[in-house]
Amino acid sequence: MTPPEQQSLRVLVANEDRERLKEMAEVSRTLGSEVVAREIMVGQVAEVARDLLPDIAIVGLHDDHTDHALGMISEIVGEGICPVIAVTNGANPDFARDAAAMGIFAYTSTFDPQALMGAIEVAMRRFGQAEQLEGALARRAVIERAKGVLMERYGLDERAAFERLREQSRSSSTKLIDVSAAVLQAHALLRETPS
Repeated sequence: MTPPEQQSLRVLVANEDRERLKEMAEVSRTLGSEVVAREIMVGQVAEVARDLLPDIAIVGLHDDHTDHALGMISEIVGEGICPVIAVTNGANPDFARDAAAMGIFAYTSTFDPQALMGAIEVAMRRFGQAEQLEGALARRAVIERAKGVLMERYGLDERAAFERLREQSRSSSTKLIDVSAAVLQAHALLRETPS
């Protein structure tokens, strides 16, 4: 019943109620995950996440104490270490909306193992996509900066600068990002030192 990609997940579970926390940990274990931490305190959850680097965090809402659960979500999301799933025991659209605004990657209104497994799959996929997008944006920024260097140095327009980078990439069988990084590195070395 446990999907192979779920077997090695390291999970942080967080909830203000110890009994609910225990239940969350048990459900996570039935899915083949390793529960690396259980946290109750808002002020400590970020430190625990930094120290243990879990693959995913599951934050439960208890008795509609939304401030506590949202505080935990905010702390974990602020660290950017892992995706966060918000779990309620019954529908709570206001909490789900607020948690989504804080940056959760998935939500479920039940502690049912099947629902939680689906939320974990969604969260892990969305987190992977976010990391890919972040990497793509970083690569694009390097290429844009390299184009700027060529535009300034050789008086080229944007298209001509890009073509020069692409031509070098093709002729040297080097990735465009690597050519762009080399341009930036050479530019840093060749700048004149101020007198």
